[in-house]
Amino acid sequence: MKSRFLRITSIAALALFTLTGCYKQLEVIDVQDFSEIQIGLKGLKSNLDVRIYNPNFFPIQISETQISLRVREVDAGEVSLIEGVKLGARDTALVRFNVATRDGAIAEILKADVMNFLKGADVPFSASGKIIGKSWGLTIEVPLEHSQNISLRN
Repeated sequence: MKSRFLRITSIAALALFTLTGCYKQLEVIDVQDFSEIQIGLKGLKSNLDVRIYNPNFFPIQISETQISLRVREVDAGEVSLIEGVKLGARDTALVRFNVATRDGAIAEILKADVMNFLKGADVPFSASGKIIGKSWGLTIEVPLEHSQNISLRN
């Protein structure tokens, strides 16, 4: 009984080491500019499309994000996953994210930078954080950085 437990434990450990040893980092191939931008009294809403390549021999389920939206020093909102995406083995997928400012963020941004707004200058939005996926019990994180100037005047 004890030898059977050791054998199963050894096989499980070997499988885990093999999977983690063969893992390659996911690659962000392309980050497209914010699209379908809507600016109103309730804030800014947009989409952000990211093309990701999985160089591994196993699929990865992208399930969440920890990405913040900032304008200079102002925490303006967040970037969230619209729906989970299964990234196939050795495949590239386009992942769409929802970009939204938090309540009151646009007013805070304008207040902090009123002179540039009156001049008609664009506002530098940046998305920074990580995309999180899972496969075979492993958590996989991919860093994401994107900056873009957006006009708040339509």
